Amino acid sequence: METEELIKKIEKIEKIIPFDSNQWTYYICHSFFITTSQFVKNYIGDDTEFYATLKDYSQRKDSGNETDKAWAAKKVLKSLKDYLGLNLELNLTEKYNIKVDIINDFMIQAIELSSNKKFHPAAAGILMGASLEEFLKKLAEEKKVDLSEIKRTIDPISKELYQKKIITKQDLKDITSWAGIRNDATHGNFDEVNDRKRILNAIEGVNLFMRKYKN
Repeated sequence: METEELIKKIEKIEKIIPFDSNQWTYYICHSFFITTSQFVKNYIGDDTEFYATLKDYSQRKDSGNETDKAWAAKKVLKSLKDYLGLNLELNLTEKYNIKVDIINDFMIQAIELSSNKKFHPAAAGILMGASLEEFLKKLAEEKKVDLSEIKRTIDPISKELYQKKIITKQDLKDITSWAGIRNDATHGNFDEVNDRKRILNAIEGVNLFMRKYKN
């Protein structure tokens, strides 16, 4: 369902309940809340804050107060309509997580490479760096950080994320260290990246960083 159609459906649901709360009855409030909950679950998603708010009200011990639930439904519909009016994407997190899962697969491959003595640790360093760079791009995308004016590589992206207060100063220091390993591996400075334990520690650090910022 397109955004405009969703907004029209919301406006129809809003009309279920009278504008004057003095005219609200138990049955009107109950119908309004149930209809709103089912609509949000089906068309917006049960993994959204909109549905979580409604679910919270339905599970409260004092949830017998249908008037309170009706007010909650009205607030959710208003918030949802405002959100859709800003042309924000409802399914961004799902798409983001799919991309991150792919990146995680590459990180698993990096661990396998770093543990296999048939391969130089530099190979794992290159794959780790590529995965980190892609993750930073996806994180910037999710947080609506504009990267059009900077080079889309690890250092510039991480500095931009830090300036926007999305990652911490310690994160930035760690990323700089990991980027150094990637650069040495990429540019053939193999003596700098021949310590398998160091590479494995870096991969573990990157994995922890990715888990920290993955929704």
